[in-house]
Amino acid sequence: MINEKYTLKTEETSINVVMSDVESIRKKNITKTGFRVYADGKIGVAGVIGTYDEAEMKGKARAALSLGIDYPCEPTGNLKRGETVVCDFEDGVKFTEEIEVTLSELRKSHPDFIFNNKINLSTEDHALENDLGLNLRSRISRIDSSLLLKEKSSPNLLDGVVGFMGTKWDRDEYLRFANIICNGFSNQADVENGIHKVILHPMGCDFMNKLYTELHGLKFGTGGSIFAGKIGEKLFSEDFTLYQSVSSEDNMLEFPFFDTEGAVNEKDRYALIENGIFRAPYTDKKTAKQYHLVHTGAAGGEYDSVPTLSPKPLVIRKSEKTIAELLNGETAIYVMFASGGDFTPEGKYATPVQTAFLFDGERFIGRLPQLNLTSNIYDMFGKDYLGTATDSISTLDRTPLTFINMKVEKI
Repeated sequence: MINEKYTLKTEETSINVVMSDVESIRKKNITKTGFRVYADGKIGVAGVIGTYDEAEMKGKARAALSLGIDYPCEPTGNLKRGETVVCDFEDGVKFTEEIEVTLSELRKSHPDFIFNNKINLSTEDHALENDLGLNLRSRISRIDSSLLLKEKSSPNLLDGVVGFMGTKWDRDEYLRFANIICNGFSNQADVENGIHKVILHPMGCDFMNKLYTELHGLKFGTGGSIFAGKIGEKLFSEDFTLYQSVSSEDNMLEFPFFDTEGAVNEKDRYALIENGIFRAPYTDKKTAKQYHLVHTGAAGGEYDSVPTLSPKPLVIRKSEKTIAELLNGETAIYVMFASGGDFTPEGKYATPVQTAFLFDGERFIGRLPQLNLTSNIYDMFGKDYLGTATDSISTLDRTPLTFINMKVEKI
């Protein structure tokens, strides 16, 4: 019988912004602890929020073995690693003061706009340890700023977003980024129907959804994926590599380097598609064993649940070219907000775009009318894939921007 403990501690200061001012501040400090017991191919789980008696909780987990929940895998063992990612703010008081000053500057600079939504400062501690010598710990602090902007004269509920997720803060840079967006929104631009160079931001558009769906190990293993039976085949552009990644080199956000089963990948990533060749779907231990697939370390689940297959971030490898190099002296359509799109089962893609700008690499020249984008998954990451930039529009936002030629039509 093997005992295991998974702990998640969350501290957060959440600032609610209404009408460009601080409306309320919420703080939380919650510790959740899950206890697991493994025996004879079964798993028992019990969980608690807050303080607890460890002997009592282990007893509850052992008692849960009677439920007969299968876990035909060996728990991870003999692995120790700890990482800490610090943020520019150590406490919520200074963070709140800084946000109040920033909002004051936004109100002065852009009186024709209203800013709403939340700005959060959070710290998450993840720890996983067991009787087999597993001891993994991750502590990550980050800022999540996603202010929604609305022009006062606009009939829309929202017109754009000024946001980023990361560990660094620079008020001047944040205000500069807001200026670029608001100034661009105030100007009008136009585009002809046809094929255009489009810049897609993974937080503003659902263009990655099909990859998450079709690379799911269970869907692949049961034959329901459009990629079923195609491992080893070249399906996409030579320049296209897709990682399942929690590496800080790939992501705008920091993530724990281990999954809920304690799996850790080399360089904290796994190439699911490499130079256009389909290598593997993402899997947890159980799915990999059941369908004879490679194990990629994609287990998730709540603190008090049995680990289960859950997607980790899918990230496109950067192309060793900057935004300017990918634009190559041209303008492009920068998609800031696109909602309501979808893929068909065979991979055709269409999405309406509510907010887009004509972009020259340094500024948003003007706001474009509402658009419709169409393509399909094989063209998007195949012949029409232009690359993913090494830089971003703002130094605060490390989100990689992806360039794709797509059919564009005005709505």
